[in-house]
Amino acid sequence: MKRGWIVLLAALFIALGAIVWEFWRAVPFLVMIAMEPAGWGCDEGPVTDQSATNRRGDVVEEYIRACTGFGTVVDYSIVLQLRSDEKRTTLAEHDRLSYEYPKFFWINDDTLSIDPGKVHSVWSMIHKVGSIRITYTYAKVDTGWWSDRPNALENGAGWDDADQGKWQ
Repeated sequence: MKRGWIVLLAALFIALGAIVWEFWRAVPFLVMIAMEPAGWGCDEGPVTDQSATNRRGDVVEEYIRACTGFGTVVDYSIVLQLRSDEKRTTLAEHDRLSYEYPKFFWINDDTLSIDPGKVHSVWSMIHKVGSIRITYTYAKVDTGWWSDRPNALENGAGWDDADQGKWQ
């Protein structure tokens, strides 16, 4: 029985050597991918047209992060940078569907209203940063492929008043 295990381990070792010998050119590429935390890297920054500043100098803006590797992942978020702080605070993350959105409205220096537009989902919403109170108003859109209503998007019924959400 011992002899059978030794033969099996020797065969596996030879097979591993043959695989490494055949694919040795791919090893540096795989090491490069493994060393990069997000695959090929990420680009991030504010979306230039989508921002608003209050009288105190606090800035709210849409922020995008696109990472590539095996495919591309794009994350959209809304961030707030207080005038007295160098760090950005992520207020909410969303999927981007509507052009010319999100819209930001400073009601006063301590009240901010955010309208992401028509979206599938909004998550990680923060409702207060320091003295600033934040409200969200958006319309939730059916995805179509997992909706209770078959062919909802194709029939022009992508959203209606029942799907609208207003949370504070």
